[in-house]
Amino acid sequence: MPFLNQKHYAVPRSRVLENMTKRNGFRHVIFNALGDKYSGEWKNDKKAGKGVTITRNGELYEGDMENNYRHGFGVLAQNIPSTNAYRLFYRGYWKNGKMHGHGLRIYSDGSFYIGEFRNGKRQEHGQQRYPDGAFFDGEFKNDVKEGLGIFVRADGNRYEGEWHNDLKHGKGLFFHLGSGKLQDGVWSNDFCVCSQISELDYKQSCVAPTPCAIPPIRDRAKQLSLPEGLDPYEDMIINNVEPVIGKSMEMG
Repeated sequence: MPFLNQKHYAVPRSRVLENMTKRNGFRHVIFNALGDKYSGEWKNDKKAGKGVTITRNGELYEGDMENNYRHGFGVLAQNIPSTNAYRLFYRGYWKNGKMHGHGLRIYSDGSFYIGEFRNGKRQEHGQQRYPDGAFFDGEFKNDVKEGLGIFVRADGNRYEGEWHNDLKHGKGLFFHLGSGKLQDGVWSNDFCVCSQISELDYKQSCVAPTPCAIPPIRDRAKQLSLPEGLDPYEDMIINNVEPVIGKSMEMG
């Protein structure tokens, strides 16, 4: 059986020279036509490995690179105008140039987020601190609150329950810590549509507790000396609505 002889082709000299000019390994500083500069490692003429990038927009990135993208762990900071100082923007993991994985994101208004990112957006579990002192600990989806979470307002009152599209939506508990009340109910698009109010066990330690307790309906019925089994609302209808109907019938 005859054997096929493999042919060996010579690499053109132009290709050899081109490969010799490709950047590989560490390069001190490389500038591009836009004014950005990069100092770090290269592989086959692309940024790959550890490096530092300073962009024309005042961004400073130090961390891992792959195929010219931020990829791996890295820190991104922004220049403070008219100074040589930088303000932290993001510290964490990247994927193909976007925040991806666990990280810390600091916003210009002083708020910050610690948690998971997916494709540059807050995703899954995270903690958000707001500039007014409010705090959220819960689930995110596509950069908004979605799922279960706890939101503590700046005044100390807090909501524990379900969220949808960044709004309170579903079952939840609202702790009115200023007055010592607990609101157990259902929310829709950030509004409570049905709830039951009760008192907290530590009501007297609140800032401004209500002076009187919430009277149960059965106790209220005893105070009104209503017949056994008669609901107070039925008594209200009997004493207020029926007389009005009777008068209207007499006038007719």
